[in-house]
Amino acid sequence: MNNLLTQAILVTLVAFVGYMHSYVGSTMHNRPIVMGALVGLVLGDLKTGIIIGGTLELVFMGAVPIGASNPPDMVSGAVIGTAFVIVSDAEIGMAVTLAVPIASLVLLFDNFQMSVLLPWMSHIADKYAAQGDADGIDRVTRIASIGNKVVLSLVVGISFYLGVPMIETILAVIPEWITRGFDVAAGIIPALGFAMLAKMLVTKETVAFLLLGFLLTAYLGLPTFGVALGGLVVALILINNNNNNTVKEIDDDDF
Repeated sequence: MNNLLTQAILVTLVAFVGYMHSYVGSTMHNRPIVMGALVGLVLGDLKTGIIIGGTLELVFMGAVPIGASNPPDMVSGAVIGTAFVIVSDAEIGMAVTLAVPIASLVLLFDNFQMSVLLPWMSHIADKYAAQGDADGIDRVTRIASIGNKVVLSLVVGISFYLGVPMIETILAVIPEWITRGFDVAAGIIPALGFAMLAKMLVTKETVAFLLLGFLLTAYLGLPTFGVALGGLVVALILINNNNNNTVKEIDDDDF
């Protein structure tokens, strides 16, 4: 077994672990910061995996599925992006450049499964339901839910196996000024992740707290962790005040 094939198998297993997060209760271990570290661990460069995972976490920070709306497939983006950079010894910025389009392409394939293949499996489950066969329903559900993850993991592994030689060839002929541009993009694109998150969280009630945190770090030089702890204290105070007001309103109503 050649080294590339071994790496592809390990990458496939890491992707499967990431995709199975929803099967075990949406534990969120599919986030890029976890996937990047696991890829780095199996490929022998944990430090780079953690760095890339942290960078991609900023990119996908606002990527959260809401209802039937699914964000780009961050497992494939994080796994393949991290793996390509490690095995090709490329700049970290290349991971950001690869991760977003890869995640978008795999999302299209996942949507195809969700809209065509899995509904077909649900019709099979309906037949078992009509027969009163609970075990049959359970069996179809498990095959469909785990099979979906297996297929996506194989897509990631095969893409990595077929793509590494091509990526290495492309990297060898890319001018230095372009790779330097990738590094610049890696510093800019994470801002989009923050922007997506801020768009969901920032309201007229919370914008003052965001501004306060910025002022504390920019002008008073407080570390981000210290500001986060201060935010936790403020949140606890607001929650306690809200609970006290609720109790008071209930008492007034009883009176």
